[in-house]
Amino acid sequence: MKKILKISMIIVSLLGFSVTYSKAFVMDVWELKGADPAAVSEATLAFKEKAMAGGAKYTAFRSSTKIRGDDVLDTVFVHAYYENFEDQMATQALIGQNPDWFASTFGDMDFSDVDNTTFANDEPTGEAAAGQTVAYAFVEVTSGINFVLNFPQMQQMMRDAGAPVQVSAMTCSLCGENVLPTNGMIYFSSANPTDMGKGLDIFASPEMQRWVFANISPHGNITDAGVLVFNN
Repeated sequence: MKKILKISMIIVSLLGFSVTYSKAFVMDVWELKGADPAAVSEATLAFKEKAMAGGAKYTAFRSSTKIRGDDVLDTVFVHAYYENFEDQMATQALIGQNPDWFASTFGDMDFSDVDNTTFANDEPTGEAAAGQTVAYAFVEVTSGINFVLNFPQMQQMMRDAGAPVQVSAMTCSLCGENVLPTNGMIYFSSANPTDMGKGLDIFASPEMQRWVFANISPHGNITDAGVLVFNN
């Protein structure tokens, strides 16, 4: 509990290189190890209700369970979404003034470890931005300019192939030492697992994989990857 209270009060002081202050999709992510997904989901809904009634400026506040990748079913994520950094900062100030919101919801939560990161980009969120199923890769981008130049082409190729997923990338605006060298995230978001499967089939096609191997892989190292299903 002390850990999640501490990280909930982090104030963002570093902005990602691809983020504009006035228009951004901002996402706080808490990664909980060893937590019960059902208990986290219940606490998340209760916290959101209290926070929103108190003036929090979330566009969404949700939890998810990792179903593919390392530590499946033992890793739960809590996600807070904002339209911009101003809303995030205002919400963090409210949380600091009302610690009982966390104490009365997440207070008795039992977990072995927690990490917190803040990601952002300046893209419109789109209908699938907070979809029911997300496939993600946390990455260490080693050549930012090449990644920025090539990633939009991958987005277009997936759209042209008819993939029913939103393809996006976010920069890590605040990455603590415990999550470095991660400095970004690539993700596919879909309305349901079936659409995600269709999107992943397209991404796994020989044409796409050859292009990704030549144009994306040389500029980033995956530090963690998996598939999440949202609980609420």
